[in-house]
Amino acid sequence: MKNIYVLLAGESTSQFGNNLFDIAIMWYLYRLTDNSTTIGLISGTFNALVVLNVLTGYLADRFPKTKVMMTIDGLQAILMGVATYLYYGFALNIWTLVGVAFIAKILGTVFDPAENALIPQIVPTDQLQRVNSMNQGVKVCAQLVGMLAGGSLVAFVSLADFVLINGLTFLVSLGCIVIVHKRVGHAEQVSVEQVQTRDWYAGLAYVYHNPMLRTLILLAVIVNMVIGPVLGLNIIWTRGTLHASAVVYSLAQALFIIGVVAGSILINFVKTTFKTKLLLALTTMTVAVTFMALTTMTVAVTFMVLTRSIGTTLIAMMVIGMAGGFVNVSLFTLIQLKTPGELLGRVNGAMMSCTNISMPIGIALGGVITRYVGIATVFIIGSAITLVALLAMSRVTLNEA
Repeated sequence: MKNIYVLLAGESTSQFGNNLFDIAIMWYLYRLTDNSTTIGLISGTFNALVVLNVLTGYLADRFPKTKVMMTIDGLQAILMGVATYLYYGFALNIWTLVGVAFIAKILGTVFDPAENALIPQIVPTDQLQRVNSMNQGVKVCAQLVGMLAGGSLVAFVSLADFVLINGLTFLVSLGCIVIVHKRVGHAEQVSVEQVQTRDWYAGLAYVYHNPMLRTLILLAVIVNMVIGPVLGLNIIWTRGTLHASAVVYSLAQALFIIGVVAGSILINFVKTTFKTKLLLALTTMTVAVTFMALTTMTVAVTFMVLTRSIGTTLIAMMVIGMAGGFVNVSLFTLIQLKTPGELLGRVNGAMMSCTNISMPIGIALGGVITRYVGIATVFIIGSAITLVALLAMSRVTLNEA
C-alpha cells in the first residue's frame, strides 16, 4: 500500500496545479476575447477531447504504465516551462493561450487511463474499492482547493505565475511516479510482454461483449446525459427559479463536491456478507451500490424540483454528489475486477470516453430544451429517464462468471 500513497501524493499535487491552471486559462481567455461564443466553442472543444481516451488507453496497455505516466508528467512540465517563458515575455495572445491549454488537455487524456490501469497492479484485490475511493476523494479535494485558491488569486496573480506553479506540481508528480516505477517497474515490464491483443479498439470490443460492463457503462452514459443539466445549468435554477444569490449558487456547487468526497468515504462502510469467492462478492456489491445510488440521485432531483426551496436544493446537491461518489468508485472497481490486466488501459479509456463526453452533450441539449419548457421540466424529464433506464436495466440478466 506504500506505493499507492506515494502515487496519490503526486496525483493530488498535480491535480491542484491543474485546477489553478484551468481557472487562470478561462479567466484570461475571457479578458482576451470578451466573446461568449468563442469561449463556448473553445471550452466545448476542450471537453470533447475526452473521446481520445479510446485511443490513449492503448498506450497504457502497450507500454509500462509508470513509464507512460512519467513521460506525460515530464512533457507537461516542459510545456509549462515553455509557456511560462512565453507569458513572462509578454507573448500572451489567444493563440499561445489556447495552444498551450490544448496540448495540456491532450496530454492529460493519456495520463488518466494509465493511472486507472496501474492501480490494480499495485493494490491487493480486496483493497481496490478502498483505494478507488481514496483516489477519487483526493482528486475532488484537490479540485476544490485548487478552485478556491484559483478564484481568490486569479485577479491578482499573473498567468505566467499560475503556469509556473502548475509546472512545479507536475515535477512533484513525476518524482512520486519515479519512486513507484523503481518499486514495480520489473513487474510492469513482464505484464506488458504478456499482452496478446494489441488492437486499439479491443477495449470497446471487450465492453461490448461483456453484458455487465456494457449495461453499467450504458447506464452511466444515460445518467450523465440526463443528470448533467442539473450540474451544468444549476445557475439557471438558482438565479431564475429560486431567485437566490451567487452565494447560494457557490454553496450548492461546493456541497456537490463535498458530497462526492463523502460518498467516496461512505462506500467503504458498505459491506458484503460473502466471505468466499471474493471476486463474485465484490462484483455483486458494486452492481447493487450503483443501482441504489442512482435511484437516490433520481429521488433527490425530483424532490428538489417539487419543493423549489433553497434548503432542499442544497440538500439535494449534496445527495447527488454522494450518489455520484458511490457510482464512480463502484464503476472503476467493477472494471478493475472484471477486466483482464492486458486490456485495462483500453477498457478504462473506452469507459472514460463514453461517460465523460455524455455530460457536456446532456448540458448542451438541456440548455436548448430549457428555452422551450423551463429548467424545472428539464430536471423532471431527466429524473424520469434515469428511473426508466434503471428499471429496464435491472431486468437484464448479468453473467457474473
